Amino acid sequence: MRHILLAIMLVGLAGSAFASNNINNLPALTQGQFHDLSADLGAVLTFKQLQSAEAEGITGFDLGLDLSSTNVAHAAAWNTATSGSGVTTIPMARVSLSKGLPFGFDIGGFYSGATNSNIKDYGAELRYALVDDGVFTPAVGLRAAFSKLTGVSQLSFQTKSLSLSVSKSLGPFIPYAGIGRVWINSNPDAATGLQDENFTADESFVGLAFEFGVHLALELNRTAGNNTYSVKLGFGF
Repeated sequence: MRHILLAIMLVGLAGSAFASNNINNLPALTQGQFHDLSADLGAVLTFKQLQSAEAEGITGFDLGLDLSSTNVAHAAAWNTATSGSGVTTIPMARVSLSKGLPFGFDIGGFYSGATNSNIKDYGAELRYALVDDGVFTPAVGLRAAFSKLTGVSQLSFQTKSLSLSVSKSLGPFIPYAGIGRVWINSNPDAATGLQDENFTADESFVGLAFEFGVHLALELNRTAGNNTYSVKLGFGF
């Protein structure tokens, strides 16, 4: 957890390092580099959970402000795709909204963007509480999500994910963890000379949610070999 806190503190600094780094040079990539870039971008854009496995309830809702920072595993591919700008981390800022539905279902969505970059995305999620948090049992939840890149004219990109998570309320603290699979569809413009990259990647995450009148969460997500550190501040009930 100390590493999560440290990484979040560096998000602001990473933002200045990522200034004006647009993905605008895909024709300069080899096919292998394009695959590497796509794997990293999948880790950046896949919908992060940032909450427990419990259902919000039919009256529940949450409006969240999220920050994340992803350490990219293939810096050389990013440097080429962004015309040699020295990318090592990608900070994202998100606005998210979720709402409880009947029968243990929740629905949510988000819009996000990287600092001074053409990387923007939006997405949606549907969650179902398989098991409620009990005295001797943890909450267990199933989650399907989707995200789509916008703003990069040379690339059509989207992710789909399916994950299973568990959480346990310990007073105001709710530790949670999960595993899943991410389907990455990366389709470059024909003018780039590159072929589509469609593949899957493993996802795992661990986090800690807090309930102190506002909803707070810290999370470490690992997808396709990339670590993403996130923090969320949510308002609702």
